[in-house]
Amino acid sequence: MDINKINESMSYTKDNVSLINSMVTQVVSEYSEDLDKVMKNIMSEIIGVELPAIVTVEKYFVELSGVLYFMCSEVEKLGVYDSLSKLKAQETYNNSYLNSSIPTQTGPGTKKKTVAEITAIAENDSSYDRTVNDIYNRAYKILKSKVSAAETMISTLSKIMNHRMQESQLTTTQMSRVLNEDTSPFNKRL
Repeated sequence: MDINKINESMSYTKDNVSLINSMVTQVVSEYSEDLDKVMKNIMSEIIGVELPAIVTVEKYFVELSGVLYFMCSEVEKLGVYDSLSKLKAQETYNNSYLNSSIPTQTGPGTKKKTVAEITAIAENDSSYDRTVNDIYNRAYKILKSKVSAAETMISTLSKIMNHRMQESQLTTTQMSRVLNEDTSPFNKRL
């Protein structure tokens, strides 16, 4: 094995992965900018704080719910790009396959291409379209994951608010009992 060829191949792959990942990140950020902003604020103002104020929790519960409402349509819009880019890649592959299977010359001594050769040509011709589909497909999956995580966060914020309300009610009930015991005519000693 030639270590230089392996390193060269790894470097080529790393460069292409970096390029594709940056394109995926760009597509995702176009659709999720508002959601990302709210989630970052939640990280710093709720998760990063030991005991966040209930008004802050309520604020982000409402804000995240609103952003999520609009995100649902954004996910579906990105899904259309995923679907159409997949169709385009398949169309390019099919056209290339069909065009490659038609002999360019006819007559004696003409060599017909094998199925493997035709397939290789079609795959090569459609590689850029498949890459575009891969970008949209990965962006679509990431956006769906972000929406799912935001839904989980809404549920968590709801639980925090419910817990705080129960604590508040318990404290109010306890204070009420203490006050009632002190002012009750039955507690006075003769």
